[in-house]
Amino acid sequence: MVSNKVNLHAYAIPLLHAAKYPASDVCGVLLGKNTTAGIEVQTAVPFFHHWTTLTSMLEVALEQVNIYAKKNDLAIIGWYHGNARLEDHVLPERAIKVAETIKKNNNDKAIIFLLDNKQISKLDQDKSAITPYINSDNQWKKIKEPFKNEEASFIENDVYSKVCGLFSSSAYNRIHDFDEHLEDVSLDWLNVSKMSL
Repeated sequence: MVSNKVNLHAYAIPLLHAAKYPASDVCGVLLGKNTTAGIEVQTAVPFFHHWTTLTSMLEVALEQVNIYAKKNDLAIIGWYHGNARLEDHVLPERAIKVAETIKKNNNDKAIIFLLDNKQISKLDQDKSAITPYINSDNQWKKIKEPFKNEEASFIENDVYSKVCGLFSSSAYNRIHDFDEHLEDVSLDWLNVSKMSL
């Protein structure tokens, strides 16, 4: 059975990115390591809130993050996506295309996080605001009961309550994505993955 582990940073950063831009689609990469049983998702790097389609800027961002990941002994192992509309729970085709490329470049392993905007708006300490998808039999399948079984589980305890605390302290204001970096190069979008939580 596949066993994927998820760190607090990997869960919190995509949610904070979506909270900073609640009226926009948001997306980014997940960084971590391959394990014998699956993958360990350690952190995330926010990419876009303006240009979430497949563009040349995506290639630039992916290349920069790939260099950054290698310097930090990590790999690009997944993709996250948050839809702009509250009721939109559909995994977009463009997210699948990026994840397929990541999977091809990562020993046939990858994970997708789809953010649940409705759940983000009412953060709950018992229910995930992220739905993970894994590739099984050449299809991206939703993990049922995320972070409550071995298919995707947290490394740390009390992740939901820690994320609630981050939202209460407006930690999303410390998130910068590649779009922002293009507008103001002094904003360090890569080291968001190391922000103190």
